[in-house]
Amino acid sequence: MKSSNISWQQAIITRQQRESQNGHASVILWFTGLSGAGKSTLSHAVEARLHALNCQTFVIDGDNVRHGLCADLGFF
Repeated sequence: MKSSNISWQQAIITRQQRESQNGHASVILWFTGLSGAGKSTLSHAVEARLHALNCQTFVIDGDNVRHGLCADLGFF
């Protein structure tokens, strides 16, 4: 069932503006897999390589999110 009380929030800064400021295209890399499969290790290695290439990066790790924003959620 889809929520009826949500609405799309239009960004003020466009993707093109971000890409122009950063000097590279915007991309999301989403690593999925079982717990302990090495997703965090791989994502941090990729981040280090991209950083060395002067790319703006940030790793959002599921365990870190579960410590804060989603601290009351469990695994299913």
